[in-house]
Amino acid sequence: MLDTLTADTFEAHLGSAFAVNAEGNEDVLTLIEVERYTLPGNRDRAPFALTFHGGRDDAMYDSQVLPMDHAELGRLDIFISPFGRNEDGTFCYQAIFN
Repeated sequence: MLDTLTADTFEAHLGSAFAVNAEGNEDVLTLIEVERYTLPGNRDRAPFALTFHGGRDDAMYDSQVLPMDHAELGRLDIFISPFGRNEDGTFCYQAIFN
């Protein structure tokens, strides 16, 4: 299913919650940005990146595939990587689709 998702799929859900329960931690990641990339050549889909803000400041997920549950998209297993912290101490994550 992931191979059929596009930037448009996620842009329709900016600001929405993706529930995560992994490594003994429960969290809600909020989709805050969808960034599109342009690469030359014939591709099945244009590459894009998703940026999420986590809801916890006491637990960070390492780079890994996380099961994420969304109210409309259902269960998605998405590879995310942490890349910083927000001002409130919560973590930022990014997922890249190419």
